Amino acid sequence: MIIHCERCEALVDAKMLKGYEGYAEEPGLPYKYSFLRCPKCDSPFLVVQEDFGEGWDSPYRLYPPQEKISSSYPDQIKQAYLEAKACFKAKAYTASAIMCRKVLEGICAEHKIKKNNLAASLKEMKNRGIIESRLFEWADMLRISGNEAVHDLSVTVPKDDARDIMEFTNALLEYLFTFKDKYEQYKMRRNPKKRKKST
Repeated sequence: MIIHCERCEALVDAKMLKGYEGYAEEPGLPYKYSFLRCPKCDSPFLVVQEDFGEGWDSPYRLYPPQEKISSSYPDQIKQAYLEAKACFKAKAYTASAIMCRKVLEGICAEHKIKKNNLAASLKEMKNRGIIESRLFEWADMLRISGNEAVHDLSVTVPKDDARDIMEFTNALLEYLFTFKDKYEQYKMRRNPKKRKKST
């Protein structure tokens, strides 16, 4: 079974160790779990597959868990972030950092902020209370790393820095497009009067 191994950073033909098949009560579809190992580094995998009537679908890796991209991200921002991830997987770490900078630009545009440069746009986001001080520091560090990668041909972004940049970018996206929405929904549930006014 072909699986992406995070440790090897490659697609590998994982070897089956144990399998289990069953039927889901709802909607009654067959499923199977497979416990596998990487033939190169011996890392373990746990994947699940379902049969919707046309054979087993592609394996979904449960362990190590796959990073899910939230459906709450705006489409263009999601595409830029997915491209950053693809660059990282392809070991194009400098390109990954540059795409993360593009995500920052998309975040500012999504919040209707367009100053002369990205630094000024991020400061405006902080001034408006869209991001707080710590998130502003993260975003500004991402901007600086992206600027260096874009404007200086001698600069290459090492793998560890690229991974950190990806993680900080993901944290910003989660905060701005997932947790803020969840918090607002929570406040609405906690405040019935406000909820009635909005309906």
